[in-house]
Amino acid sequence: MNTFLSFIYALYVTFLYVNPLSLDSPYETAEYFASYDRHVDSWENAELFESLGVDLDLNMDRLMHDAPFQTFYTDVTIGDELFDGYSSMRVEEPIQGDVIHIEWDAPIPDVTDKIVVLPMTEASFEARDDAYHLDHYGEVLNDEAANRYLTKLKEAGAAGYLITPHPDAQDEFGFVHVSAWLRFNGTGVGTETAEMLTDGQTVTIEPYESEMPYTEFVQTGTTDEEVIVMARLDSSGYGDHALTGLGGASILYQVIQAMDDVKTKATIRYVFLNGYGEGYEASTHYLGMLEERDVTTRTVMLLDLIGTGDTDRFVKTHGMKSYPFMDSAAFEDVEVRSLGVSILDEYRQAGIDVISMNDSLTASQDVFTEDDTIDRLSDDAMREHVDWLVEWLTTQ
Repeated sequence: MNTFLSFIYALYVTFLYVNPLSLDSPYETAEYFASYDRHVDSWENAELFESLGVDLDLNMDRLMHDAPFQTFYTDVTIGDELFDGYSSMRVEEPIQGDVIHIEWDAPIPDVTDKIVVLPMTEASFEARDDAYHLDHYGEVLNDEAANRYLTKLKEAGAAGYLITPHPDAQDEFGFVHVSAWLRFNGTGVGTETAEMLTDGQTVTIEPYESEMPYTEFVQTGTTDEEVIVMARLDSSGYGDHALTGLGGASILYQVIQAMDDVKTKATIRYVFLNGYGEGYEASTHYLGMLEERDVTTRTVMLLDLIGTGDTDRFVKTHGMKSYPFMDSAAFEDVEVRSLGVSILDEYRQAGIDVISMNDSLTASQDVFTEDDTIDRLSDDAMREHVDWLVEWLTTQ
């Protein structure tokens, strides 16, 4: 009997926290989103965006978009055979050259236009699970010795590099913990590929491109003006990615439910962005579609560092500028601060008024760290933001 009751309880918990129909609060929504691996390279990321809002039975339109993006995977061609590779930094352009095997820190022979094959270092092997995490001072740690040698190879004219697997991880891709500033392309390969490599062979490394889904809900108004509200729902792999991801997306998910069937003059577009943690990929693609439509965009609002309740609600605009739509009563007690570099820059450069909403002055210091967790979010604060947004959007 106890086993049966435990089974029933497990089903109840699964339904409560995994079934989207039970998401009655922003915090429950954040818990649901956090239960997914939202990194763009995971299948759960696609599943989340493709299922987002399906069970809500909304009257507003639900649209799926696919943004092209360059993955960390690579295609490695040896002769007529194609193999998979995986790079710690995205390979931007195709690389071709003849193979030459070298050991780390060995004297560098003539490597002009060659692809250098190197084994995975102990430092990169030991740090592979925590690669690119920030230290206490906000610095990204990397394999410094490997970076110095790769820099020398680049200066000597090498075309690129291949990293073979570590002896203790033959089932994994080779990996080197390189700096983003290195600007020297290469990729890790698997054991099968490594065994195929012989000096003098011509090898081609090419970036592997794919598409990522993202989701939009459209509430049609009575005029040709539009208001766009965006939130990130992607993840970087650092912490829960709650401060710039879960908070805004969870608030927006509650807003679309509250706004359904509300009559507005402007068409309201609610966009859940996907990408590598900052939403840039989907945001750039969406701007391209926006520019193709002959409509008047009143503003693009990003729900940014929001949901903690650390401070009162405030907004950021470029140069602390006040826009006409901010003359409404909803903005009377909302402080305006300066907007720095963000995914909104492209929209501003396209002549669109942009604004980001926040409620923390210090959370930016914890983004992409282990302190970027769902525990930082406040259900009360997120509920207040939902109410404020609904009140403001109703007048648009």
